[in-house]
Amino acid sequence: MRRNFLYIHGLQRDDIHVSRKYLHLVKHFKDRFNYIYSAWINQTDFSKLLNTAEANLEKDEIPIIYGDSTGANFAYQLRERLKAKNKKSILILSSPLLNSKQRIQAELRFPEAVKKQMLEITSPENALVIASKKDQILQQNWLFEKSFPNLEVFEVDDNHQLSNYEKNSLEIIENYIDKNIIY
Repeated sequence: MRRNFLYIHGLQRDDIHVSRKYLHLVKHFKDRFNYIYSAWINQTDFSKLLNTAEANLEKDEIPIIYGDSTGANFAYQLRERLKAKNKKSILILSSPLLNSKQRIQAELRFPEAVKKQMLEITSPENALVIASKKDQILQQNWLFEKSFPNLEVFEVDDNHQLSNYEKNSLEIIENYIDKNIIY
């Protein structure tokens, strides 16, 4: 049985066909995983979304959970829900919005309905983080300035969208998954 790989996209990336990172992951890993694209919009009830995601991962011994940008916050929440049930998972976060105070351009409108459902994650742990100090949307430097338990932070010379994702990140993701999978 193939392992499940659940992907939670960032803000305004609800169409599977425009999520560049997701498409690169599928192309890179091919049929190695059973891919689940967790689509959401600003009005989504994230409690229900996480319930569905949790049910989708129920039978997988160690599922892979990937969250991008705003989706990273919800991926982290999902991982914590699984952890509370003593279920292991592999967590990967790219350009993560772990708390709303990270936003550089706070004056730009951020959906209140989404913000209300986010956690304020200030001490992330047990994950791979791919981030850039040059992120123009989020202040990510705090992730590089402090050590967090079992958090591997990989710095890329890139922007928030990780424009060089295919070149800079896929091998790091593959190595992290391989290192954390128990066969």
